[in-house]
Amino acid sequence: MSSIQILRLASKLGLTPEQEQDFVAAMQAGDRARSALVITPQAPEGYVPPLPADKTPRDWGHPSILALPAGETEARPGSLPDYERGYYYPLDLSSVWETAPLAHLPFRPERCLDLCAAPGGKSILAQTRVAPRVHISNEVHPKRLGILRHNLLRCGFMGLYTQRLRPDQWAELAPGSFDLILADAPCSGQSLLAKGIPNPGCFNPSVTGGNAKRQRGILLAAVRCLAPGGHLLYTTCTYAPEENERNILYLLKRCPDLRTVPVPELEPFRSALAREACYRLMPFHGAGAGGFTCLLRREGEPSPLPPLPDELLAWPIQAMNR
Repeated sequence: MSSIQILRLASKLGLTPEQEQDFVAAMQAGDRARSALVITPQAPEGYVPPLPADKTPRDWGHPSILALPAGETEARPGSLPDYERGYYYPLDLSSVWETAPLAHLPFRPERCLDLCAAPGGKSILAQTRVAPRVHISNEVHPKRLGILRHNLLRCGFMGLYTQRLRPDQWAELAPGSFDLILADAPCSGQSLLAKGIPNPGCFNPSVTGGNAKRQRGILLAAVRCLAPGGHLLYTTCTYAPEENERNILYLLKRCPDLRTVPVPELEPFRSALAREACYRLMPFHGAGAGGFTCLLRREGEPSPLPPLPDELLAWPIQAMNR
């Protein structure tokens, strides 16, 4: 990672000169990770984790999600017995921020598809925030699918289903079948640098361009699976505009029946790179390493969803799998 690469990226993000300086400083410091804990169904009633955790910001947080204090370096949530017991699921606070738009769904989702679900954080956050009645967590890579299933089972998220289909296969097998779709798309992961995790090549145009192309394929498949009146949440953990705002603008051009959904509590994070309701969390905001989020709605009146083929519900999360 070079200062020149960071400066070039900062100049593309629509930041003020002061924010550009803050961004460069945060990326070079590599200490902007901030953990959050999702209290799970496995936890005893009234459970309090053995960590110095506090409530997440009221405007985009949730009562069952706690944040570790900024600058907390000694706490290792994944090393404690309560983690193995499944009482909480740790993730970067950025992920909590990215799912804040789900609070603006006008109804409890009947059926949710998490297209890129491993290791499970976004599925767990969706269950915590809006509790879809039927939830399928999809992961195409077998090893990552195993990690996903282990996390959901350990944390007590019974009754969810998992699958390992490509997005294009979902589009073919389940058109118009979901009223909520999560697309936490594979990306260049530039925010890893703000956590102090090396990520060689993440600024390379061939890397960001290749990811953007793959993400567009995922998004187009997701739209085919989305029912009228349904919502699609697109999130990444990178800063590259071609993987974020430009993908949203591409999707809106290809799919004229989609609209972005404004999220009032995220207005302080609104992106300067698009007129649409796109939001960016930067590492200088103090809420984790950063990310991108955009909620889209497909026009039309909601109606009963078509039945799903039985084989798509073949791998439930059940206690007997322990």
